Amino acid sequence: MATGGLGGKPWRRGLLGAFLVLCVAVTVGCVWWGVAAFLRSGHPPETDTDRAERVAGLDHEQHPAKGRYYVPKDAVLARAADGSPVAYLHYGIDGDDDATVDDFLDTYDLPQPGAPGPLPADLRAALPGDEPAEGALVPEGRAGRQIFVVKRPSGRRGAADVYVRASGV
Repeated sequence: MATGGLGGKPWRRGLLGAFLVLCVAVTVGCVWWGVAAFLRSGHPPETDTDRAERVAGLDHEQHPAKGRYYVPKDAVLARAADGSPVAYLHYGIDGDDDATVDDFLDTYDLPQPGAPGPLPADLRAALPGDEPAEGALVPEGRAGRQIFVVKRPSGRRGAADVYVRASGV
């Protein structure tokens, strides 16, 4: 008596069933991995730091030709009484061969700092830490933005802290 196909051997039927279940599991895993990779390749969600940099005009996408940018140590995004955004940023520049205050100013097309001026009280209150009372004000013409440079007494040439207060859209 001839048994055609898999009818005569139950262990073959079980082996085929297990193989098919394994194939489905591998296929589902590959699809899941592909979807996850696709979702990771997009832009990460925007943070308050990103928004604060954009309000201040210091976001890396606002200066694409430079090919470099600085990341703030502290960034706070708040709202003014009229609801407009106010950004408070603190950049710490170590003054090594690659990162100096002159490079920071050049990266963002800013002039050299001028006369000292007092840091706004709301900037000093918004940022965590001990912010200085004054810094050299960068004399640039953008309305609603104040940039202060405070040289560090560390002895490293180009080391400074840069504080930014900006309001606007």
